[in-house]
Formats: sequence, C-alpha cells, structure tokens
Amino acid sequence: MILKKTILALLFTVICLTVSSQNIKEFITAKVDYFVQVHIDKNKNRYKIQEKYSPGLVARGENMASEVDFSLVFNDSTSVFYLEKKLFSDNRAAKFVLRNASYYGRIKQNTSNYITEELEEDFGRFLVSREYQNWELQNESKVIGEYTCFKATTFCTTTNPKGKIFKHNFTAWYTPQLPYKYGPAGYGNLPGLIIELQGDNFTYGVKKIQFYGDDEKSKINEMPNLKRLKLISEEKFEALAEIDEKRWQKKHN
Repeated sequence: MILKKTILALLFTVICLTVSSQNIKEFITAKVDYFVQVHIDKNKNRYKIQEKYSPGLVARGENMASEVDFSLVFNDSTSVFYLEKKLFSDNRAAKFVLRNASYYGRIKQNTSNYITEELEEDFGRFLVSREYQNWELQNESKVIGEYTCFKATTFCTTTNPKGKIFKHNFTAWYTPQLPYKYGPAGYGNLPGLIIELQGDNFTYGVKKIQFYGDDEKSKINEMPNLKRLKLISEEKFEALAEIDEKRWQKKHN
C-alpha cells in the first residue's frame, strides 16, 4: 500500500510539472513587420499555364500583395513568423500570394531547427520539423534603411511527378547589427536578422521593427504558440505528400 501511494504521488508530481511547464508564458523582445512582393516570370511555362486556367490571377496577386502583412516575433531562444489576420479584397488572389511567398502556416524557429504548421487538408494537418538552410556567405554588402546588410545565398531542389528536377535560388540580406538568427518564412541561422529575402517568385522586406523592454510582459508581447498538431519529420511529410500526389493523379487520369 505504501509503494502504491508513493507511485501515485510521483505520477501526480509529474503531471503537475508538465501542466506547469505548458502554462509558462514566453515573452518577445522584438516584433518585425514584413511586406512581401510576388513576381512571376511571364516568359516561363508556369505563367502561361496559370493564365490558361485562371486568366488575370497573376496580375491580381501582384497588385494585392500590399494587403498581405507578416510578423516575426522573437526573443533570445525562439521566434514565430505568422500572417497577420485581416480581410482581403480578393481571397483567391491572397491565396495565390501566400503560395508563391512559400507560406503554408506559422513557423517557429529554434536554435537548431524550425517547425512549420503545414495546414494540408487532403492528407492531414501536421507540424513539420525541418533543418536550416546551408548558406554561402558572400563578400557583398548594402545599406537597407539604417542597417548595413550582408549577402548570403542558398538553394533547394524540387522534383515534379515526371522526375524533372528544378533548382530554386534564394538570397538573404542580414545585418549583424541585430544579432538574431531569424528571418521570414523559416529562413534563418545567419549571423544576424534577415532584413530582405529574395526567392524566385517573391521578395520579403522589413517595414518596421519594434523592441520591448525586459520589464514589459503583457498580452501585447506574449509569444504566440503553434497549433497542437502531430509533429513529424520533413522526410515523413514529403512521403505523405508524394502518396497524396499519386492519389490525385490516379483520380484525374
């Protein structure tokens, strides 16, 4: 009986500690407002296909990108990047902007990896753990606003259902004046905050940076949380996506 009571007491302590740790609030030290611009190469087949099935959507998306605002909030150990909630004048064009800006849900950046809220509807809703990009630091700098920024480049590859490989290039301009290894859309792990990020179809840029004092702890600067979804690896997510793609092709062939 004594042993049973001891075990129950230990279990109760563990549960209390777990609940307590979940209720600990984190607070941010800064908030960065980003804008995004989308730009589609009109000489590529992708544009022609888009115009064939959705005439005028590219132009509408490029024109309404100014309505789409993002925020990056962070402290010394973590950050969250998210879309600001608002009503859009054209929801379809807004979705086009988000897709081409590589935004599929809120993103939490940690020291060694980042986690994305992949809000896929067809094969499930997940949190996906991803490794940081491998950057090549360039000997090039420019001034953006009040910050001296340095250039870094990276790339990734994707493969379409027919096996064709595509290379996607990215350029980041980061500033060591703000020694935080964060940036928009899951890009980070550089020797400073990313002030500008350029991809094949998008450009993120900083509009405003607001800092909070160590004594400021309220709902205004409380760190947001990701949704409570199943956490899987990037490899597992890509495997599920491939199965879903094959299912879609079989259905439409």
